Amino acid sequence: MNEQNNNVQNTNQTVNNNVQVVKSTNGFAVAGFVISLVSTILCCGTFNWLSLVFSIIGLVNSKNMNNEGKGLAIAGIVISSIFLILTIILYALGITASVLEGIQN
Repeated sequence: MNEQNNNVQNTNQTVNNNVQVVKSTNGFAVAGFVISLVSTILCCGTFNWLSLVFSIIGLVNSKNMNNEGKGLAIAGIVISSIFLILTIILYALGITASVLEGIQN
């Protein structure tokens, strides 16, 4: 009888070891990454703010809910931040050039 109980316990341990936990990917992280790529390719600075917000929300949610997508959220933050900084620099240079041109005329 004792041998039979050991076999049942071993069988239960084997079954429990084969269970896989499936993590879902965070939707905000994916959306932030995709929007940052699309807005960078299309050179549309307006959507970079949206991608930055989505990526930050996705990063916070991935930490709190143990979801996949932390890497996508970080990549979205980096891409949108770089593009936003470049956009701000180009706008500043354009404004400076137009002011200097107005002074010279």
